[in-house]
Amino acid sequence: MRKTAAIIFFTIIYCVLSSARSQTQEPATESTSAQSPSTGARQAAPATGTGATQGSPQASAPAATSSATAEELAHKYIELWNTGDKPGIDSFPDFIMHNHGGRVRVGPGMLSRVIATWRKSMPDLTFAIDDTVVQGDKAVVRVTLKGTYKERLFPESGEPSSPPRLIRATGIFIFKVADGKLQEIWQELDEDMLRVEMGAQWKTRRELAEEGAGSKSKKEDEAPTSAPPKP
Repeated sequence: MRKTAAIIFFTIIYCVLSSARSQTQEPATESTSAQSPSTGARQAAPATGTGATQGSPQASAPAATSSATAEELAHKYIELWNTGDKPGIDSFPDFIMHNHGGRVRVGPGMLSRVIATWRKSMPDLTFAIDDTVVQGDKAVVRVTLKGTYKERLFPESGEPSSPPRLIRATGIFIFKVADGKLQEIWQELDEDMLRVEMGAQWKTRRELAEEGAGSKSKKEDEAPTSAPPKP
């Protein structure tokens, strides 16, 4: 009996000691698992997905854009007429102009000559922007033109009076852009009113026809009926 009791007692003591030894070795095992298997150096904790995104300059920087909007290009075009800025005109890209049913490609050279001619006739020429409507790749601008008429602009307009008269007319421009560049302009400017205010006479088609017929008849009356005698 004593021998049996002794065996049971030592068995219990052995189990208790084994359990205590196992508990003291577990933290050491966890600690070594965080070390490099080759050098024993502790490895850095991997960055989380959130930390990597915040630290990435590419992820936080906004996308850069240099494309001008239809409204910006429309206002820039009008401003060229108001200032006659030669460097600004020269930097403006080619575009297609639609005017009175016609269609023509306009480059910096042509645009510069046209603006210079108008501003020579009216040195204080100003296009005031009354309304701007933007839809997609197009901008519609309603303007009021004002200027002091000092030099003949249209062949049929009159000579500038003294003192010079103030000219006023209205117009609408439609601008179309693509890839940040002006592509086309549709122009509807009240040039008939401009001509009248510059001294031209407003005539109907009948009056113009009668005037043409009268001029033809006058030339026929003045023409000699026979060949002049030979000397």
